[in-house]
Amino acid sequence: MKILLLNLPVHTPTVMPYSLTMMKSVLKASINEDISALDLNAKYHHHFFNDLYKRLEEKEDYFSLLNEFMKKTRNHYPQISKSAITGEKPEGHDFLMNKILESKPDVVAISIVYNSQAFFAKGIIDNLTKNGIKVVIGGPAYLEKIKTNAIKLDNYSQLISYLVENGADEKKEMDEVILDFNDYNKNHYFTKDIIYPIRTSSSCPYKKCAFCTHHGNIKYEEYDLSYLKKTIQKNNIKKSCYIDDDLTNPRLEKISNILMNLEVKWWCQLRPLPQIMKILPKLKKSGLHSVAWGIESGNQRILDYMKKGTNTDDIKKVITKSSELGIKNTVYIMFGFLSETESEFIDTIKFLEENSNYIDLISPAVFGLQDGSPAYSSPNEYGIKNIHLEKRTLLGDKIEYDISKGLDQKQASKLKKKYNGTMYKINKVPKIINSCKEQILNYDSLNI
Repeated sequence: MKILLLNLPVHTPTVMPYSLTMMKSVLKASINEDISALDLNAKYHHHFFNDLYKRLEEKEDYFSLLNEFMKKTRNHYPQISKSAITGEKPEGHDFLMNKILESKPDVVAISIVYNSQAFFAKGIIDNLTKNGIKVVIGGPAYLEKIKTNAIKLDNYSQLISYLVENGADEKKEMDEVILDFNDYNKNHYFTKDIIYPIRTSSSCPYKKCAFCTHHGNIKYEEYDLSYLKKTIQKNNIKKSCYIDDDLTNPRLEKISNILMNLEVKWWCQLRPLPQIMKILPKLKKSGLHSVAWGIESGNQRILDYMKKGTNTDDIKKVITKSSELGIKNTVYIMFGFLSETESEFIDTIKFLEENSNYIDLISPAVFGLQDGSPAYSSPNEYGIKNIHLEKRTLLGDKIEYDISKGLDQKQASKLKKKYNGTMYKINKVPKIINSCKEQILNYDSLNI
């Protein structure tokens, strides 16, 4: 049985796809079949934006090129969605189909992580099934409107069961799972040094933030770390980004113990809790280069209302300590959370200015209500009223809502725009890194 795993366009191809890699590694450990992973997103960009890749090879300034790359791709993507919505083939559909059919697969499994992948997925799924190829889809993106001719599965166990039911030879004992990134062409990624994505847990150990849906409301589970060292050695990893939603202190210490003598530069995202300060020196020694901190607000009432479990005094201490150790600090900021006033908005701007010496990059966003978040589930608690859904062709319904007090989304966006210049002045690294945060690992190596 020939099983082909796909990552579809469109999203920025600066790192190899973690989900696809893990899927292949789990299947390889579980069944005796011909399994390969194909990153069509990277191939698509390398083909259609090849002029920029060539300039990257010629050693032009990477972050200037990345900025140009992002502008060109963002101008290009809307035409893809427009074509898919109107029932036409998006530009590149035939190119992608040819790449798939070259492999002569019996089963295609598609990992759909981003909603933007839906616009190619629908046509490709329909085309594959017309060719008599079984299609399985899964992932955290909205899948309901593209699954018509595919089988939707929720996890690797279900995928293995499906494949065995359709003739795959299941191993009597599962082999050790070690991530293998060797299916991908490194030249297809718009990056300088390759940065490998790694995940050591599912969901989030905290899972209380009122705005968040990243954890998927599933149980937090830590993966066995015994595979980590072998994964790093097998792939000769020198830079890695840990895409866990959050990491606890005990977990961070275990990871740092493994990384201590492997000379790997790494990035992760954390909540700025005071207890982390005691282990930051050890993390730095093990290769921690940068952290994206979930700060969200410089106003304590808003932090409490979000249920972040943090306070502004501790946040200041944490980012100060981190910066003093030479760790680069990215700070996630969320403007316009429910009931936030203009005065509280300004409190966050003041917080950023007062702590500017310890901030390398501000990653600002404006709050938007998401289905599955605590705020969505308890609208009365957060002053939300008149929720209504705007239907979309391939994506999930767009959520519209009114609020009883505070800044609405338009007002918050307008204020953010007003203060963008203030925030840009604080940044010590190119702001384009906000679009692919792991690339902060490539900043020092460029001697900029």
